[in-house]
This record gives sequence, structure tokens and C-alpha cells, in this order.
Amino acid sequence: MLTLTGVGMVIGAGIFVITGQAAALYAGPAILFSFVIAAIVCAFAGLCYAEMAAMIPVSGSAYSYARTAFGQGAGWVIGWAIVAEYLFAIGAIGIGWSAYMQGVIGDFGMHLPAWWAKSPLVLGAEGFRRTGSLVNLPAVAIVALTTGANLLGTRSSARFNVTLVWIKLTAVGLFIVFGLMHANHGNWIPFLPYRGVGPNGDLTYGLRGVFKAAGVIFFAYLGFDALATAAQESRNPQRTLPLAILATLGVTTILYMAVAATMTGLTNYRLLNSEAPLTTALAAAGPSLAWLKTYLGMAVMIGLWASLWPAVFGLSRLLMCLSHDGMLPRALGEIVAGRRIPQTGVLVTGGMGMLVAGFLPISLIGELISTGTLIAFATVCAAVIQLRLTMPSQERPFRVPLWQVIAPLGIATSLFLLVSMGWASIARIVAWQCVGGLVLFAALRARRASATPQ
Repeated sequence: MLTLTGVGMVIGAGIFVITGQAAALYAGPAILFSFVIAAIVCAFAGLCYAEMAAMIPVSGSAYSYARTAFGQGAGWVIGWAIVAEYLFAIGAIGIGWSAYMQGVIGDFGMHLPAWWAKSPLVLGAEGFRRTGSLVNLPAVAIVALTTGANLLGTRSSARFNVTLVWIKLTAVGLFIVFGLMHANHGNWIPFLPYRGVGPNGDLTYGLRGVFKAAGVIFFAYLGFDALATAAQESRNPQRTLPLAILATLGVTTILYMAVAATMTGLTNYRLLNSEAPLTTALAAAGPSLAWLKTYLGMAVMIGLWASLWPAVFGLSRLLMCLSHDGMLPRALGEIVAGRRIPQTGVLVTGGMGMLVAGFLPISLIGELISTGTLIAFATVCAAVIQLRLTMPSQERPFRVPLWQVIAPLGIATSLFLLVSMGWASIARIVAWQCVGGLVLFAALRARRASATPQ
């Protein structure tokens, strides 16, 4: 049951949205290797997450673990990195939903005006450039609707979640089976493109491109670490939890590799630089797979819509937690009586998410999600080492096996993928942390001013 839960958490926006761009811009058909590399890094980090969640069962957040192990300053840095993870995940899901929705209505002869149906910016080797559009309005609309659902406190049932898992798995399975039947083997040659200039003008491909793609598609594995929060409730967690984490990563990696092979077999990998790469690949197969293109588009729309709710929920609760710890304005943590929700936090989350979904390009968003996540993963692994040394007698329902090897490998591999994404990516996450420093300074100053007697 834990493995099914994990697979349902992992299959989501990353595979449906980011994968095509990683293949087109960085790795080509060799993106299959990128998924294996990312899964190995996730396995190291996932085991460390499991120990920390069992030891500190407060929120299941890397923020809490970093704060406990290294203090408030480190907690803020990681908390702000996770804000990036959640915020840009909301934007990516909104953009992906918009692209698949437009593909579905396009199959019925309806088309939205381009000036309000896609991002006004794209990111290439030369930097940002305009597309001629003003805003991705459908992406803004779906984020707004999900924010409204969070304000009402509505939440899907467990049975509904299981149904969504099977809808997503069925769509992925049909894509693999029928897509491989129509694949052109010539599209897989060369399997590992020679290092050269990609469609966006960047120097990519080769082994360097494979590693860079592994960092970019790291987004596709988000959600597996949520299994770690089950450590306290699991029977015999020392045995069942690592098996569930590794089984989840194994199953999803096989599915992802099959999806990547199908996608790159249906069309030339350079044509997959799309916000809806799976339907782009099916469109290249022609009329024989038109039915699957429509069904897949509808299934992905449902799956992405369902993924938005926990993303908005998670970010609003993280802002609430940071507020309660004195690092953000008090209003973000105030609970509305009756509905028991941080209303201001939800509104701020929704507002920022709508801005990201409406105006930023998916390539930048995916990069920021992965860099923030890799920093958080490395910190969680470091927290395991720190607390094993400083709190050796603390009760741990789950303990990382061979922690002296697993935790350092988790740090090293996470940082390696981060560096593989390039200095421009690192500079952007550093800039994000600088913004975070200004936010923290302003929040602390405002709190001090409000506490000073007039």
C-alpha cells in the first residue's frame, strides 16, 4: 500500500511537463540515463528523509529538520529554498494544465487567442525574449480556482485520490503501449547526441547534457519524500519504509524511462521543447493515435489539477510555519476561526502562484524547482550526520542503514547535480536567496517596530 501511495505521489507534473524540454535541450534520447541518475540521488535522500521524519514528526519538512540540526539561520535558508520548490511547482503545474487543456479543445476545433494563452517570455542561451503574448490566462485561472478551493477548506477523499492515481497510471500505460507500437527507431539514433548546440542556442548534449537533464528532471520525482512522513504510522518502519521508498523509485523510474523512450521514438527529440510534450509526441504519430492524444490530454488535465491542491496547501502551511517562528509577517500565520485555515497565507500563495504561472517560462520554473529541491535534499542528508553525532541516543523509529556512507553520498550527489545544471542556474537560486534575505530583514524589522511601545 505504501508503494502505491508513493507511485501516486510521484507521477505528476514533472513527467508530463518538464521531460520533453530536458530531452530537446540537454540529453536527447539519453534522457533515459538521466532518470536513473536522478532516482539514485533520490534514493540516498529519501532514506535520510525517512530517518528525520521518524525522529522529528512535526511537519515532514526539510525546514524543520535543518532548523533542528543547524539552527534558525540554516532553517530560513532551507525554508526559503522550499518556498521556491512549492511556488514554482504551482506555476509549472498551471502552465502544463494550460498547455494540455488547449491541446484537448484544439482536437475539437477550438483555439484560444495566442496573446493570452501562453507565457509572454521564453528563456534561451541569450537570455529572456518576448513571445508576443501578454499572459497565460488559463494557467492563471486554474491556480485561482485551486486557491479558492483551499480557502473553502475543501479536500478530496482518499477514494478520490486512488481514482486519480489509476487515471494517471492508465494514461501513462496507454501512452507507452500504443506509442511504442508507432515508434520510429531512427529517432533514437544517435542515442547520445554529440555535444553541440541545442535548439535554444545553449551548448548541451553529450554526458554533460545527460547530467544537466538529470538535475532538470529532478522535478519529476517530487513527492516520493512524502513517504518519509509515514515512518511513525508504519508497521515495522525499519523494514517497510526503505522497501517502499526504493520500490516507489524503482517503479516510477521504469515508467519514466518507458515514457521517455516512447516520446523520443514518436518524434525527433529536438521537437519536444513543449509545455505538453506527451501530446506533442502523439500528434507526430498522425491520425492513428488521435484518440489517445485526446484521452491523454484529458487524463493529464485531471491529474495536474489534482496536484495543484496539495502544492497550494503545502506552501501556505510553510508560510504559516515560518510566520509562527518569527521569520515572516504575523498575518501569514493567522488562522481563520471556523475554517481553521491561514487565509492570508493562502491568498499570498495563490497570488504569487498566479504571477508565476501567468508570466514566467516553464524552462526557468523547472530549473528553479530542481535547484531548490537539491539544496534541501543535501541539507537533510547533512542533518542526519549532524544529529547522529550530537544526539546519538535520540529515539529513531527508522534509522538509515550505513548512514556513514548513505548520508555523505546523498550530499555529494545532490551537489553534483546542482553544479551540473550550470553556473547560471546556481546564480539564479543565489539571487532567490538574496531576495529571501531582504524578505527576512523586512519581516524582522516590521516585527520589532510593532513590538516597540509607542
